[in-house]
Amino acid sequence: MSAPPSPLALLGVAEELSTAGAHLGDPATEAQLRHLLDRVVDAVVDVTQGRDAPSRNLPVPDPPPDGALPAPATGPADLGTADAASCSALASRCHRAAAHLDAVGSQPLAEQVARCLRQLANGLQDLVQDLPHEQPPVMRQRFLRSLRRATALLDGQSS
Repeated sequence: MSAPPSPLALLGVAEELSTAGAHLGDPATEAQLRHLLDRVVDAVVDVTQGRDAPSRNLPVPDPPPDGALPAPATGPADLGTADAASCSALASRCHRAAAHLDAVGSQPLAEQVARCLRQLANGLQDLVQDLPHEQPPVMRQRFLRSLRRATALLDGQSS
């Protein structure tokens, strides 16, 4: 069995996720994704400090009022213009980060964050698979459900 990753390696994972993102074609959904990634980064830092629970719980940002964000040139926000490459790249980063956290061992917070990241990665991969075949509103609802499940896993509400 290999040695658990060093705190420095985990901080590198946190830094990589802090700059990661995906173009989803929907600013509100991108904001929710960014919020989840920010929470994950904070939790990874907590793992390096040996905590069993997140030290910070960032409030979910309020959705912008109607008309506050410009509508994309392609029409209403709906994920139909999501960039498959950026979604796949973020999914890969999430899987890699989850593998690092799995190697930590039996630390409850590391396990929670790893499950959250795998759920997020799977949701992104499903979105990429759906792009050529599904209606954009259907894709958006599926991805939002995946984000909610990933958030619940991070909060320790589900397994």
